[in-house]
Amino acid sequence: MYTKKNLPKSQYELSTGALDKRFGRDNDVRRDDDSLKELSIGLFDIDYTIKWYFDNVIKPEVDNFGTTIPVPVMYGAPEKWKNVQADGYFRDMAGKIQSPLISYRRSSITKNKTLGSKIDANYPQLYYTQEIKYGQQNKYDQFSILTNSKPIKSYITTVIPEFVDITYDVVIWTDFVEHMNGIVESVLYTEGSFWGEPDKFRFRTKIDNFTNTTDLLQDQDRIVRTAFTITMFGYIIPNVLAKNLSKKQSAKAFDTRQLTMETTADVDPTVFQQTDVITAGPGANMTQPSTTAAPNPNTLSAANPLLLLYLNTNITKQATSVSVPNTAYFTATFLTAPYGLPATSVSNFMFFINGTYVEPSAVISFTELSGICTLTLDTGNLGFTLIATDEIIAIGKFA
Repeated sequence: MYTKKNLPKSQYELSTGALDKRFGRDNDVRRDDDSLKELSIGLFDIDYTIKWYFDNVIKPEVDNFGTTIPVPVMYGAPEKWKNVQADGYFRDMAGKIQSPLISYRRSSITKNKTLGSKIDANYPQLYYTQEIKYGQQNKYDQFSILTNSKPIKSYITTVIPEFVDITYDVVIWTDFVEHMNGIVESVLYTEGSFWGEPDKFRFRTKIDNFTNTTDLLQDQDRIVRTAFTITMFGYIIPNVLAKNLSKKQSAKAFDTRQLTMETTADVDPTVFQQTDVITAGPGANMTQPSTTAAPNPNTLSAANPLLLLYLNTNITKQATSVSVPNTAYFTATFLTAPYGLPATSVSNFMFFINGTYVEPSAVISFTELSGICTLTLDTGNLGFTLIATDEIIAIGKFA
């Protein structure tokens, strides 16, 4: 039983994800066979963006006496970062100072309230809808074009994300100032760009001032250290239980499918013969068959053979010549419409260019004069211009 009353969920419904009866089963759409899954962006995705961008785009490296050494990038775990703050550098398990090295950690998260909002996190009102035109159940083929069958469009809805400004503290260690200069220059050049993988998530960055320090340790090599902050202007769409249970609409939906049916009468000529009954006296009935006269060609009825011939005529003609950029000529004449029907015009024909159906909006005119039919197209609506080798087909009421 469905009800519009806003009833609270029980603990069992919250834990098992039971159906919300306020919205019915029309929101239950199968998603396990989708190639496009529901979008989810977390803090890990933003953290990993910095390492991916350093490793694949900036590619920091130093020249150590003719040998090129790539600079490793690591996320500063709390234990490691505490040692770095205390000593000013990072040591490995054997106690050796690691240089060159780039380390970063997330220091703060600030919600950006100047951008979009969900209005209510428990019942989001704003969604981003993405259209998926073709799929496994709705393939694109030439037969659909010939039959003018429009595909079923599916839509994926995604809740508006939370926009956040995340600050990262970054420290670079090298042995020489010359090495540090090359790394700082490559990082500084990318300031203001969008960091991230091209086919995934990308976030705009802002890099603040660089602080340079040189440590001269007794009986050890010197360490050149540079610290700076990176601000990532990101967005978060968490895959949490509260978001899934609070959906007010399905994450996947379909458009309305329209079915058009046409009825064609199969006429039997014998049903239009009438029988006259002649009475010759009591108890004596004689029947004399008489056939009605030929139908009047000026009469519009289902029994008119001229009407049936006209309605069933669909003749294919190929253009005999093409005039660049938008005109084609056919050696043919229009079939005369029976009395009572509109005169034969462009609406009684379909056109195909190299096997592709031409939309009616792209046809300016189709006229017939002295045995030559002229087709004029709107190249702006068509999207291209005609060439002399195009195969142009017309199907319709030709004589």
